[in-house]
Amino acid sequence: MMNSLRTLTIAFLVFCWPSVDAPAAEQPNILMIMVDDLRPMLGCYGDPRAQTPNIDRLASRGVVFERAYCQYAKCGPSRLSMMTGLRPDSIGVFNHRNDSATKFRDRQPAIVSMARWLKDQGYHTRGLGKIYHDGWDLASDWSKPAFPGREKEMLEIFDQKHPDGPSIIADRFACPVMQGPDVPDNHFFAGRMTDEAIRIIHKQDREKPMFLAVGYRRPHLPFVAPRRYYDLHQPDHSWLAKNPNPPHNSPVMAWFNSDGYVDAARRAKLKMPIPPSLAEGPLWNGYEMRSYLGAPNYGVIDQRLQLNLLHAYAACVSYVDTQIGKLLDGLEKTNRSSNTIIVLCSDHGWHLGEQSAWSKMTNFEIATRVPLIIVAPGIKSSRTRNLAELVDLYPTLCDLTGVKKPPHLAGESLVPTLRQPEQQTESTALSQHTRFGEKFMGRALRTDRHRFVVWFEKKSGRIVERELYDHQTDPLETCNIAGDPDQADRILILEAQLRMSFGLR
Repeated sequence: MMNSLRTLTIAFLVFCWPSVDAPAAEQPNILMIMVDDLRPMLGCYGDPRAQTPNIDRLASRGVVFERAYCQYAKCGPSRLSMMTGLRPDSIGVFNHRNDSATKFRDRQPAIVSMARWLKDQGYHTRGLGKIYHDGWDLASDWSKPAFPGREKEMLEIFDQKHPDGPSIIADRFACPVMQGPDVPDNHFFAGRMTDEAIRIIHKQDREKPMFLAVGYRRPHLPFVAPRRYYDLHQPDHSWLAKNPNPPHNSPVMAWFNSDGYVDAARRAKLKMPIPPSLAEGPLWNGYEMRSYLGAPNYGVIDQRLQLNLLHAYAACVSYVDTQIGKLLDGLEKTNRSSNTIIVLCSDHGWHLGEQSAWSKMTNFEIATRVPLIIVAPGIKSSRTRNLAELVDLYPTLCDLTGVKKPPHLAGESLVPTLRQPEQQTESTALSQHTRFGEKFMGRALRTDRHRFVVWFEKKSGRIVERELYDHQTDPLETCNIAGDPDQADRILILEAQLRMSFGLR
């Protein structure tokens, strides 16, 4: 949360509120629940499509951030930003290459993650599932070895050839886009991980506070969940995206998110045009999903398949919701729930046909907005419209636990909003994404009313495109009004604000 009133707010807090610092023996535990690729398609966010009674139950206990945003709509860069408390530009990682994360850590060895920082301050830290992008985990973050699952656990599917056997890891380009086998929850890793998390909670040494990070991989592709979660839903045409076309007057680079899948198309003996024309783009868009079996590599995705995909996504969300419910129940049985901070969030949003896209990797609201729920001792349940960012979680957890903050943090603590969620703040949220082989960088500024995106040529710094969406009149971002002469003065103001916020000249 970029807050122009930060100094005044902090002064007010120091004067009026008691410190959140607490003796080590009273320090709260922390349960951080990460759900991959989860958009706010949840009952507590007013979306009834996916059945999510357990997340909704959690929301009734804490503060629901109605407008929270990731810094980069791609798993690896987003998670690295959140865990280190740095913005993507400071990290310099915009892809999923293992060497990119390694080089960052070699360049900045003094930057430690929130898990390592809490560990150094006396917390017992444990990591289960996907916390970082798979393969980017650091052993030094955790007090005991992590429990991430098998290599490439993301590609876990039901083995149709051996239905009575365990799940298997599929070949990436021979993996079904969705499955709904009639199996128990712990047939898949999410269920087994939940069981392990509950065991850890019950075995916790009460002399030491614990930071437990649990990362669920679904609803990331492939959409695999036990059949009973499919049976919970009956999609109809009301489920389909209300804004299925690229925004009027928008540049291709704004919504075409298949540019990282040229090689995948080549494997299918197809040549993806880069960049595509305005007419070609929608026929190739969402190639992350198109590269799975059962989705067309190219062409129109008919409404029947769209509904099946929506059905499968909702089933995965409900499957994870049940696991979260078991986790919360397990915590309740220890009688430590009242002294536990619980954070639930995702690494980014997800297109389900909006703006012609599927998957993430854009700067639109649907790709950057994430669910964020925080439950903490002494914090009343409420909702807030204040803008928040994932990069804010690191300083927030430090403040809630009374742990000093490391000097490198780029985000701002959300504790003022947690204590006074109805108090409106003048804040912004920043997101960014590269396009076409990292040749261009799109930087997005989210204000209370507008989403403003500027596309820069990375090498020269030259501006090549602008986007402006007015959420008061166009909440679905269907029309780019950056070229409207009536918006010229607003563009100048927003561009100056964007440059200042991103530290650009």
